[in-house]
Amino acid sequence: MKNSMFTLTVLLFSSFMAQANELKLASWNIAWLGSHEYNQRSEADYQQLALYAKQLNADVIALQEVESEYWARKVFGDDYDYYFSTKDWVQRVGVAVKKSQGFTVKAKEYKALDIGRVRHGMDITLTRNNKTLHLLAVHLKSGCFTDPLDNNSIAAMPSSTDKEVRRKEACDKLNKQIKPLEQWIDLHAEQGAAYIVLGDFNRRFSQDIALKYSESKGLWQALDDEGQAALWTPTTTINSDCWGGYYKDYIDHILMSPKAKQSYIESSFEQLVFKPKYTKKLSQNLSDHCPISVKLKL
Repeated sequence: MKNSMFTLTVLLFSSFMAQANELKLASWNIAWLGSHEYNQRSEADYQQLALYAKQLNADVIALQEVESEYWARKVFGDDYDYYFSTKDWVQRVGVAVKKSQGFTVKAKEYKALDIGRVRHGMDITLTRNNKTLHLLAVHLKSGCFTDPLDNNSIAAMPSSTDKEVRRKEACDKLNKQIKPLEQWIDLHAEQGAAYIVLGDFNRRFSQDIALKYSESKGLWQALDDEGQAALWTPTTTINSDCWGGYYKDYIDHILMSPKAKQSYIESSFEQLVFKPKYTKKLSQNLSDHCPISVKLKL
């Protein structure tokens, strides 16, 4: 009997320690969450968002289109510490870190991504139990989801209408954001660090791959390099189920370095799908993006 009790205690303790060393990492664009005219949410909408946030139950969340900590707390509550960019624009990038996880957190803005009227990133370093994970939370320029990004292709894009001008400008700005992204990745790759770039890339990496773009034309090909700069993400080979598959190709991604990938818990990638059937109004009340997450051993 004593041996059985001892075995049970060991198993329970081992299970507890395994869960304690897990990190659930998520990314969620919550669509114009803030004090401006584009946010028409009711208190009932906030209650629904809070229920989904509770269901997500992530330890670290990269946030996009959230104006400030105040608005994040309306969804995620007081269990998190919040780190937000100070870019003078309501669509800010932030990171929420669950207090109970006991991380030492270093946070700074990554302003190099702002190549002209675009959003800053957040550079976050998490340390626990002598293990360190580097995160770069991003929200890249929208409007150039599949077009080639090389200078010649962009120069040849039509610009006869306002829509064409905006699309061309979007591709030009996304192209210019590649360099600061590569610089951040290369810095951590050279150090052999575990690092992850996550957020809203506004780019269909599955299409970059399907179109067999060169390094100069595809964002995925530009970022995915060799050695410690080789990247992996689960979102290149599966379709999104958000809003019943209304948005089939992922534009939200979690890019892992080789060292970070070693900590990835196999098959842990999830997309939290909203229950109602898609309507434009509902996608504004909740979000047009469903949160995605992975689990790591840290």
